[in-house]
Parts: sequence; structure tokens; C-alpha cells
Amino acid sequence: MNRKIYLTLLVSCIAGILHAQNVGTYHKAADSLRTGDIRERLIQLAMQNPEFEIADRRLNITEYQLNKAKGDWLGAVQGSINLNEITLTPAKGAQIFYPLWNITLAVPLNFYTEKKNNIRVAKENVLIATAEKNEKYRRIRTLVLSKYEDYLMNKEKLEMQSRVTQDAYQTYKQSERDFEDNLITNDNYTKAYALYKEQYDKQLEITRNFRVITYELEEIIGVSMEEVLRKR
Repeated sequence: MNRKIYLTLLVSCIAGILHAQNVGTYHKAADSLRTGDIRERLIQLAMQNPEFEIADRRLNITEYQLNKAKGDWLGAVQGSINLNEITLTPAKGAQIFYPLWNITLAVPLNFYTEKKNNIRVAKENVLIATAEKNEKYRRIRTLVLSKYEDYLMNKEKLEMQSRVTQDAYQTYKQSERDFEDNLITNDNYTKAYALYKEQYDKQLEITRNFRVITYELEEIIGVSMEEVLRKR
């Protein structure tokens, strides 16, 4: 009778695994196109991550600084205008001082070299900010795709283990009925329950792992996976 219980559990587990492999989602060819669409959407959502937004805004700042450096030569040009009560509303015969306005050009001796180097520094800062933005894009892209692969793997593990656990539960319940009818010993019944408990504990652990990886993925993309899957 002990051999019968083990044989029944073994057949149930193998059947559950084979069934899960046939209907699994991790490497399902029919869903390859749809999965690709989901990956692209995940990448787009991840690019709205605050970390990438900061890199994008830092690049904008360097471009503004470059434009500022290019326009610094205007600081060497100064203008002034001579406005007073006499020039605004001159009385008849009043003396007016000319010129009414002046333009002064004050060029420091290091103006050309300083301006040239400032522009070079600003251009290098733009290149650095661009490289940092591209690096963050590649890193976030790799991270979100890796998390999605973990998500798919744990999802399939959970589906597979759920079937195996369900089969073990059915075998345990049958053993319970057999024990009540005195068809098996208490030792056989206890072993059937222990095997079911082992599969149930595995399912709890896999469920926890699946939830954690889902939370991590949702942290990156900023929305729930349910919303992503609903819009595919």
C-alpha cells in the first residue's frame, strides 16, 4: 500500500509537470510577438523613471550652459543713455548735453581665450551628459528586461507548482478517505500528508518570489503589471 501511494504521487507530479510544460508561458512560441510588444511597452514606461528623467534634464542644463557660453561676448558691450528732466522735456533755450546715448566696448585681454575655452568646456559637458543619459538608458533597459524575464519565469514556476500541489492534494485527500475506510495504515496516511505539505510549502515560496519580482518590476515602470497586460 505504501508503494501504491508513492507511485500515485509520482505519476501525479510527472503529469502536472508535463501539462505545465505544454501550456507554460515562459517560452511559448505563439505568444512571442505579443511578448515582444509588452517588452517595448515596459521599456517605454521605464524611460519615464525619475532616474532617467534627471539624466535628461541634466543634459538640457548643459545645452543651456553651452548657449550661454556662446553668448558671453555680449557682456563686453555696454550701453548707456543720458536721460534727465532736461532731455526728456527740454525747456526753450535750455542747454542739452549730447550725445544722449553711448555704447561702450570693453574687451579684456583674455576675452578671446576665455570665451573659447568656456565654449569648449560647455561642449564637453554636453557630451558627458549625453553619454550619461545613454548609459542610464542602456542600464534601465537591461534592468527592466531582466526583471521581466524573472517575472515570466516565476509566473510559469507558480503555474507549474500549483498543478503539482493540486495533484498532491488530491492524492492526500484520497489517502485520507482510504485511511478512514481502513484501507491504508496511519503511516501511509502521514506520508501522503507530508508529501502534500512539502509541495504546498514550495508553492508558498514560489508565490512569494513571484510577488516580490512583480513589485520590483512595477517599481521600475511606475504602473502595475495588471495595467500593462490589460492594454496589450
